[in-house]
Amino acid sequence: MNEIASNSPIAPGRGGLPATVLGAALAVACFAGTPAAAQDERFVGIWQKDISRSDAPWPGRPDRPQPNAADIEIEFRLVGDDVELTQTSRRRDWPTPQNLNVTYITNNKPHAAADLASGRMQEVRARWRKKKLTVSFTVSLPGFEADVQQIWEITKKGDLLQTNFGRGAEGRPDIRRNYFVRASTVQ
Repeated sequence: MNEIASNSPIAPGRGGLPATVLGAALAVACFAGTPAAAQDERFVGIWQKDISRSDAPWPGRPDRPQPNAADIEIEFRLVGDDVELTQTSRRRDWPTPQNLNVTYITNNKPHAAADLASGRMQEVRARWRKKKLTVSFTVSLPGFEADVQQIWEITKKGDLLQTNFGRGAEGRPDIRRNYFVRASTVQ
């Protein structure tokens, strides 16, 4: 009887190892099916553009003053891995603030989203990569076409939302940085 018990799969010397291996395999299988969250929860909230730290919106003129530049606020919301944002722009010569709602579906597949600069619909690809939101699209104007990549990230200190906008056109690469600080009060 002892001989049968020692060969039994539940005997202490033999059953413990297979049960442990099986348990470990099941745990790995459960966690393998759940992707690690790539988005950065620190994006959530309202951010206001810091014009004094941000690059000028036009190429080759970082020293050019920005008279009557729009006061821009961006409210970020995370819906699963996707991003919903509302951009509110205000200027002295506008009778009311202008709002633009944008949704970025972060599966890196083409989808329609509004351009933050013009409000026109365009085809974009968005994805999270190492806690950074990357949005890519092509700007097509008469006689001009450029691939644009926006990289949105929270700085290491966590106090700034930084955007790097890179535009590649024939012989004219252009990279601009914009900085946003947490809005202390909603205007």
